[in-house]
Amino acid sequence: MYRLLISRRVAIYLLSVLLVVLIASALMPSNLTLSAEKWLELERKSPTLFWIYAHLSTPFLVRNPLFQLVSLLLCLSTLACTADRVVKWGRSRTLLFEKEKAFSFAVTRSSVRDPDAVRDRVEGFLARGGWQVSREQTEELTVISGQKGSSGFWGSVAFHAGLVCCFLAGPVTVFTGFSGEVTVTEEVSLPLRTAMVAHPGHDAAAIPAELQLQVDHLRGEYFQGQYRHDFGGELALSDGRGSQRIPFAVNRPANFRGYQFCLSEYGNAPRLVLERDGETLFDYYLNLRHPVEGDRFDLEPGLRALVLFFPDFYRQGDRIGSRSRRPDNPVTLVRLFREEREVFSGLFKPGERQVWEGTSIGIPDYRHWVTLTVTKEQGVLLVMIGSLLGGAGLLARFLSNERRIEFEICRLGEEPGVKVRGYSRYYPAFLEKEVLAIAQKLAEGSC
Repeated sequence: MYRLLISRRVAIYLLSVLLVVLIASALMPSNLTLSAEKWLELERKSPTLFWIYAHLSTPFLVRNPLFQLVSLLLCLSTLACTADRVVKWGRSRTLLFEKEKAFSFAVTRSSVRDPDAVRDRVEGFLARGGWQVSREQTEELTVISGQKGSSGFWGSVAFHAGLVCCFLAGPVTVFTGFSGEVTVTEEVSLPLRTAMVAHPGHDAAAIPAELQLQVDHLRGEYFQGQYRHDFGGELALSDGRGSQRIPFAVNRPANFRGYQFCLSEYGNAPRLVLERDGETLFDYYLNLRHPVEGDRFDLEPGLRALVLFFPDFYRQGDRIGSRSRRPDNPVTLVRLFREEREVFSGLFKPGERQVWEGTSIGIPDYRHWVTLTVTKEQGVLLVMIGSLLGGAGLLARFLSNERRIEFEICRLGEEPGVKVRGYSRYYPAFLEKEVLAIAQKLAEGSC
């Protein structure tokens, strides 16, 4: 089993399977690339195609246990292969240079010195140049070797450690990650677990029960009163270990205990109060999502309300509307319906009340609401670490230019000679230039 794990061929096969499957799944639409309406329409019109997309598109595929198993095996294979190389290095403290996988270049030169003097010169030259020197000697031949670029080995180790982190990120994200949405009205404290709407494949039960959420000081700024400019506020979070207030805005999420809170939607929430005979029938902040057509709410059996909010109200004859999106003159329109028949219509500034059939209707004030996308993806940190390790490893690998020089000291007829052979993992042109320069120095006796 261990031999199977450290096999490079197995790792390449697993990686190829992973890439092919991911590329194929990326071409399929999913609930993230289609709108909710189109996704439901696809389910209704093409159930078979919908099943394929719902099980094989990327957002669903990466959560499949079989896919996670392949990713985990690839992680284990890379880890075992890297550990095997490090253990071998630890035993010998030398790196085996694989000459059959390298570029090579050789040149032969005669020397003006005798073989012993050439050998001493070569060893001195290599030692001064920082080469790792070794010697093999027979009666006919002396081979002196120098090796450089050992930092490339550690660069390779760092690169593969980065791959391990990236391969591990998938299973970690699936088994520990969370994604969902929560809608919160300003200055209203909510338990995050019960208020959360989890995305498909996630469970809100993963959120700590004691985690409380509140948003304060919400702001919505509009350029020239119309164009969205800056939205944000302050997030108050608390659990059994303490509390924290964190500012947030569009593209500036808040982070707390591994959870990230991103601003997704922003709107107005007038407070509608209905009272009759001193008893409160209805008292809620209404989170309005449809500023043009209005939002409908059930107040009591048989009675519904249509609510519209005008941030900067104006009236021109029978026409009403809002000059801008800034809350310069906030007015709320409330229309009540029994069945489909309108029974009441009124405009309210904050603090105003009206009476209908003995029922007091009022808009004491208004606030804002936000929808926050809540995610927890610990795999992202692994991807970041893996990317840094991989990038640094590749840089070290290529800059080190791992290479080996062998000097075969022999006789060329009646004269001593040296055959200089160089091997390099990269940059063959530089290797040729270096070997020629060394051979020339040996021939001239200047090294």
